[in-house]
Amino acid sequence: MKFLDKTVESFGFTQDPAIIAIICIMVLLVNFAGGLMANILVAFGGPIEQRKITERTSFRLALMSELILIVYVIYYHTVLVTGITLAQVIFWMFTLIAAPILAALGAQLTYLAFAKKIEELKKDFLDFEKSQTETSNGNGDASGDEDADDVIDEKEA
Repeated sequence: MKFLDKTVESFGFTQDPAIIAIICIMVLLVNFAGGLMANILVAFGGPIEQRKITERTSFRLALMSELILIVYVIYYHTVLVTGITLAQVIFWMFTLIAAPILAALGAQLTYLAFAKKIEELKKDFLDFEKSQTETSNGNGDASGDEDADDVIDEKEA
């Protein structure tokens, strides 16, 4: 812990440097592990529906970890220590930027490992969606056929 304390203290954190190091390491590791787990869970799930990034659970969890870190930063610099130095701003900004990058890196690593399976599941969902639209069009065609029969009946009359 001495190394972590000295590293964090070099950025000007005098109050609770071990807690700052632990919180930052936890945020970074949780984002990396979350990125790893996101595609592992997707690969072993059912057919995959394409969703916007903001609708994905992994994005929301990453955002939540960022918000927790921001709340701690505000708490630290208003309650524990008043004021902030440029070195501390750089430290916090690095942590805030590195967390989603690590999440994306973790997601890409597991995507490479499970790419074939994930693409098959995406194709399965598209096939399912296509069969559903064909089925609904089939019901629509039946009513359309009745209209066509009415037209033929009118021509015969």
